[in-house]
Amino acid sequence: MEPGKERIPITVLSGYLGAGKTTILNRLLASHAAPGLGVLVNDFGAVNIDAHLIRATDGNAIELSNGCVCCQVGDDLSAALTALAMRPEPPTRVLMEASGVADPARLAMMVGHWPGFALDAVITVACADTVLVRAADRFVGQLVRSQLRAADLVALTRTDLVGPQQSARTRAWLAHTMPSVRVVDTPHGAVPPDLLLGPPINGRPRSGFWPTAEHPSFTTACWEPRGPVDRAALHSVLAALPDSVHRAKGIVTEAATGQGLLVQKVGARCEITQAADTGQACIVLISTGSKEETASLISGFDSALII
Repeated sequence: MEPGKERIPITVLSGYLGAGKTTILNRLLASHAAPGLGVLVNDFGAVNIDAHLIRATDGNAIELSNGCVCCQVGDDLSAALTALAMRPEPPTRVLMEASGVADPARLAMMVGHWPGFALDAVITVACADTVLVRAADRFVGQLVRSQLRAADLVALTRTDLVGPQQSARTRAWLAHTMPSVRVVDTPHGAVPPDLLLGPPINGRPRSGFWPTAEHPSFTTACWEPRGPVDRAALHSVLAALPDSVHRAKGIVTEAATGQGLLVQKVGARCEITQAADTGQACIVLISTGSKEETASLISGFDSALII
């Protein structure tokens, strides 16, 4: 990896067989909402890529007209990662759809430390009408529970197909069994791209709140620091954010060093690492809270400023 070059963030999309991972992936590819995305899949045949999106195919890769590329993993994940990073135009972000019987914690450890890549998040997909049965199964229950425990966020699918009682029962079980895991409802496999992949930290509106028409239950807002920040104070602000904030990401300038810091919060996990470039200073929040609540949280970041 070239000195000073940012590592490519990679999201692991996990979940047991039939949970809805491929549905989420298909919706993402068809939405044109994540240009420059690289996707790692086990089998092209399982992904229903719209023929109108396909620009070119080359062995283990399919290039899409929206700037995305899908690569087939095959038997060697390390080779697939290296090939993706070595492309003439490497992806800006990567989503890896894990096998339904894979251990996402092990995958996250591998891809997060692979040269040129950095773990962004582990998203585990759970089906609202089957996860309780699967988790109690004597043969696969331990795997299902480990997939859930490894998650930064759990995408609860098919909530549109079960009644409110079943949905509430499933959520209560998840909260009791995996209290640190954040859960979001994703009916029809509709996960907002910025929630799935992390909000891009460049090219977003500079201020304000912008709920999307497709996902009106999520509010996005941006904090623009008026100066450099104290790293420890900023970490305290991030750690204290309520469960309604599912993601936060951005770049700020550290007061003590004058260097850029990459800020990331996904679920309950907070990370502040050195950034290659200060870029456009802002932190983007994605929340299920009200506009007023999110505005209050945004103002709370001012306590980390050194002015």
